[in-house]
Amino acid sequence: MPVREVQVHFREFLHLELHSTDYYMRHEQNVINFIYPVGKEPAGPAAIDLASNVFLLKSIVTGEDFPLPRLFNAIVAMFCAYPDRDYCMVLIQAKHKANKSFLEVLQYFMPVVSRPSNVGHLDDVYITHRSTIFGEISLYKLRKEDVAVVHNLALGSLAKERHSATTTSSSFSYCSKINERAELDQELHVLDAIMKDVLENELSDFAVFTIRCGNSTKAVHQNTPIGFVVLRPFLNHSQLFNHYHLPEHDSHLSGRRAEIISLRLHPLFLVSADLIFRDLARKTNFYDFFFISAFNGYRYTNDLRRMMMVVEPKAIKKAPVFFRLYKEPKKPKTRINLPSPNFSKDHLIVYRHKLNPVKWFTNSRKLVIIGFSPTAKAFLRQLVFQWNCKDHKNSDNFTCLSWFQVTVICRAGVVEADYDSLFKCPYCTNTLGCYLSYQNDSCFIRDCCVRLDLRYWVHFVPGRVQFVNREKKIVKLETCEIHYDTLFIMCDRSFSTRLPTEVKARPCNFVEINFRLNKFLLFYKVRALLEDVPRTYLILVYGNNLSTYECIAFLITHGVDCSRIVFVQPHRFTGKDADAKEKNPYWDKNLQLILDDILTDKGITMITDYNFHHYNLHQTTDFIMDVVFQHFPSRKQATFECDIFISFEEGHLHQRHRKWIVSSDIEVEGNEILVNNKYQTNDPDIYAAGKYIKIRDFPNYQYKFASDREVARKLLHHIGIAPLKDFEERFSEPLLFQAILPLRYFITKVTMPRRYLNSELPVMGICSLTTYKDNTFCRVGLSTRMMVDEIVVVTKLECHLDFLQHFCGKHELLLNNLKARYKAKTISSFLKYFQEPWTELLLHENFEDLQADNKELLTPMVVSTLSRPNRGALGEITDMDFITLNKRVMEIKLLAFLREHRRDFRHKFALPEDFLKSDSTEWEQEWNAMAETQDDSSDSTES
Repeated sequence: MPVREVQVHFREFLHLELHSTDYYMRHEQNVINFIYPVGKEPAGPAAIDLASNVFLLKSIVTGEDFPLPRLFNAIVAMFCAYPDRDYCMVLIQAKHKANKSFLEVLQYFMPVVSRPSNVGHLDDVYITHRSTIFGEISLYKLRKEDVAVVHNLALGSLAKERHSATTTSSSFSYCSKINERAELDQELHVLDAIMKDVLENELSDFAVFTIRCGNSTKAVHQNTPIGFVVLRPFLNHSQLFNHYHLPEHDSHLSGRRAEIISLRLHPLFLVSADLIFRDLARKTNFYDFFFISAFNGYRYTNDLRRMMMVVEPKAIKKAPVFFRLYKEPKKPKTRINLPSPNFSKDHLIVYRHKLNPVKWFTNSRKLVIIGFSPTAKAFLRQLVFQWNCKDHKNSDNFTCLSWFQVTVICRAGVVEADYDSLFKCPYCTNTLGCYLSYQNDSCFIRDCCVRLDLRYWVHFVPGRVQFVNREKKIVKLETCEIHYDTLFIMCDRSFSTRLPTEVKARPCNFVEINFRLNKFLLFYKVRALLEDVPRTYLILVYGNNLSTYECIAFLITHGVDCSRIVFVQPHRFTGKDADAKEKNPYWDKNLQLILDDILTDKGITMITDYNFHHYNLHQTTDFIMDVVFQHFPSRKQATFECDIFISFEEGHLHQRHRKWIVSSDIEVEGNEILVNNKYQTNDPDIYAAGKYIKIRDFPNYQYKFASDREVARKLLHHIGIAPLKDFEERFSEPLLFQAILPLRYFITKVTMPRRYLNSELPVMGICSLTTYKDNTFCRVGLSTRMMVDEIVVVTKLECHLDFLQHFCGKHELLLNNLKARYKAKTISSFLKYFQEPWTELLLHENFEDLQADNKELLTPMVVSTLSRPNRGALGEITDMDFITLNKRVMEIKLLAFLREHRRDFRHKFALPEDFLKSDSTEWEQEWNAMAETQDDSSDSTES
């Protein structure tokens, strides 16, 4: 039919366009004019040499005992040796590693970003200017004459584009500057309002300084302007603790924190960031500088953010995070309409500089990662923040900056879609609760794309892998070759349909949801279907997991009629020992039976126990006309026509990836990559991690459906970048999965991987405790050892429940006698129970250290007690003495822990000394308070 033919061509165009590299990169002609002085000098190469203004630093080597900071004097001497040259350049070959002398010198150089090219093994180029070494940088308060200077610096290279219709910028550039013009106009509008307020209001909250290079003893106009900075007091520091890992007791910095609104600086002077911040602190009396960059809304420029320390988001939140945007109370209008972010709900990147010396964290090997899966995101985040720790030892003493040689290879559009913040769903009022923006992973993975931007540290290359040359250590792509020292294969998927024959091109109406880009493609295909054939379309959904129901809920809420959906469920094989004992968060038999009844009541056609067999394509185009399924066990076939075929078949290794893996002689068994206990393949320089691996030695622990964060930590340990003190091969952290279900329910499922498979009963044999109250269903699963190995919450509350990970893996007695309280019917809802005040103790960062100390103290005593030969079956009086003694020791250690960290808790726990104070008379309490006040005042006077 003509309408269907139009649909076929449109969806084919959409599918090819969004997966094409040319869609995300544009090619523009670049014209560079070289002007040489014309005089008596000879023409040709000699004239070019005379016109050159740069000299090359080929090598610099120092002795072992030579202090590296003194190499700055060597740079000064080099510029003195070439008084007629203003630039110094350093070339570092891609295959060779830079020595310590080069790494020390490079802090005074600026890296030059290479353009996309077909040439492989390009040298790394660094450059610096004479004024960077000899120039004196100073900050001056804003004057009326500086308004035009600030305008020109803010516009930068876009100043010429305002008067010209065409531009000849770089030959290749990413199309990520769609909203740059609007953002710049907004920033100029804000800058004008701030400068007017600063010049007219002596009590303004803002401060504006121009940054100049030259001689500070001369007049202001005799120094060259190279930048400006706009800042104000930062009064929202306490609101950062909900999402970001910061020290909670920096009371000495109260009133000394500033927020940078905008900062522009010439790129050659980025290496002088410390000098600029110290001079700024001297003139403003601020000692802690923050810069807040928002993913949504207008963004402001800070050219020094690469020289500021990024504050890492918390790995696990401590409370539910609601994403419904409630209306905030109206605030009094000020002279400057500068929007203030919502620190509890908005997606923000927080930068910080505390005037501490810079400490770089680098890697000496070139790492190449294939894929941008959740495991890859967790690995990159652990790599970037390897300096971060619970006690803030590094961040309190240094400005920790990361500089890595990491390249990530993935399909075009995958990274761009994950970081896209411009898309607005026309059906959903709240973007965060929309299927197109909702992520199924834990906050540790989600924050990699909403509270971090890995593109600042990692080089992403779009393309398809064709071959891996293990001898030369080269990854061959369609357009280039990438050299590696260590290669990581992390291209696993959640869903991959096993096709009977190899297909060269994927049908344009075939959808598998593995990335956010796939969700966008599905949205546009469904929208085109509803507009062109609103009454005759048919959507076929195939799968049997929670993600399948989430996709059906998306279709229902985005205009698809339930009578036009056919839901085919495959037969799920059960009874296998490994599958029966492994905890799987992506499938829940009991809940899915209830969801089936809900979808049936809505009018969705449901077919069960039919496995995918094959599909039939159109004669001339890659368009699926109908899909054939086969019943189990009768082998009866059924055929369904469809306009869109959505498959959620659980397969983790794509056929295209398997092809180049096999051709590279990497061992594979079926659709699984064989690795050892260190995640190494048969090549020791190639690692594999994800859902498609199989450990050769058949370990007695569950390694599938494990935490991506813990897998990344083990990989960093094995390659020697971040070794762990107490390393173990078994997994001890839970895995979280969340999804949107029909009727606008939200499911959060947290599972604990089995540490000993041989001694475990099947999953169906566990003890389950359930509660239901106020449209919230909760289920807690207990293992045979009474350990919490599963928590399931289905609720109408629109929030993220990542804090439940703190309770999974704990003994039920540690959770305030959970089982006994449940039997006594004192727990009406587990979700409310896990938010009671006593849970703050378990959520504290140092609680695991307390448990480790207790284990180290009790283990020898328990072993010696249990190994006594005369110990009876029911125990003796000495055993009771042993229990009483240890109970007293535990109480003392717990009280000491509460005294040490009491101010960290929102609810104050009662201590024995509090009861002693309450028993004293009123005049004694007042006398003690006065005495404490006098002691404090005397101490401050002496200090």
